[in-house]
Amino acid sequence: MARDRLRTTLAGFLLAAAVITVLAWVVGIDNVVQSLKQADRSGVATVAALIGGWVACWGLGMRAALRSYDAVISPWTGLLLSAGAGFANNVTPFGNAGGEPLTTLLVAERTSVPYERGLAAMAAVDAVNIVSSVGFALGGLTWLAVAGSLAGQLTVAAAAVVAAVVVGCGGAVRLWRRRRGITTRCIDGLTQLLCWLAAIVPRLSAPDRATVADRVAGFVDDLEHIAADRRSLLAVLGYSVAGWLCQLLALWAAFAAIGTPISAVAAFVALPLASVALALPLPGGAGGIESALVAVLVGTPLTTVSPATAVTGVVLFRGFAYWLPTTLGGLVFAESAVGWYRQSRR
Repeated sequence: MARDRLRTTLAGFLLAAAVITVLAWVVGIDNVVQSLKQADRSGVATVAALIGGWVACWGLGMRAALRSYDAVISPWTGLLLSAGAGFANNVTPFGNAGGEPLTTLLVAERTSVPYERGLAAMAAVDAVNIVSSVGFALGGLTWLAVAGSLAGQLTVAAAAVVAAVVVGCGGAVRLWRRRRGITTRCIDGLTQLLCWLAAIVPRLSAPDRATVADRVAGFVDDLEHIAADRRSLLAVLGYSVAGWLCQLLALWAAFAAIGTPISAVAAFVALPLASVALALPLPGGAGGIESALVAVLVGTPLTTVSPATAVTGVVLFRGFAYWLPTTLGGLVFAESAVGWYRQSRR
């Protein structure tokens, strides 16, 4: 299983590298490199600072969610957990969906929160982040509509966003109302899956159905607890909005740093739309998000930048957005891995 996961991750990285290489080759890699060399250093530092602000804000959001369960967590620990989440999401396929189980292991190791409870908190944080992302996209599209600039492909994008919001909200509400019945149906399937894993993974023993049922029921109880804690959810939402704002401003600052500024509205619309690429089987959406951002910036009336300029600005932005949390989070996981190894040797 570990080898299969490693092969999947390596394949994802190779695919992401290939996508980015092709993208740079199409627009002229020499032009991109030259523009990056000539970028304003203070502007580049601003991009880095804003990405650091994003990681910090979302770390405080994770801390607020975990404190809903009366866990004592310092702001510094929240920052470390956010960096760890960035690493886990960026090295596993399908973004947050692939990284959250790893992130929750880090939460359980760094705090007093049990695994299922930590997973419920991370699910709540992810849901809030999606809501704030959609909010920024809708806000930007509404601004363009009021200004009379919503035309062409942007009209299609706006219709798709509205349809996704309606379908997504309706589906989420329906699932939540039927959560207990769905949980009961999932227990048998999860039990069979764990038995199958135990048959092929050494030293892994499969729990019985009653144990699985208790832990799944506990997870749903924890979800219900945080869903009822309006104060914590509002705090998570505030930090989520602040984190997204840092990301959006970082994208705007990246283009300002290379001497071709774009409007703030363009950044507010482009990044949330491009974030859909996180659903692709790429580590942290690498390659997919870059391509989607360039396509939105060049293929719609949002901006008038050339393809080469779009790639340069996106590479500068994503270079920090991807590698800063990945590097910091990798150090956090490395430290925890040493602790896990020492405990296993006792």
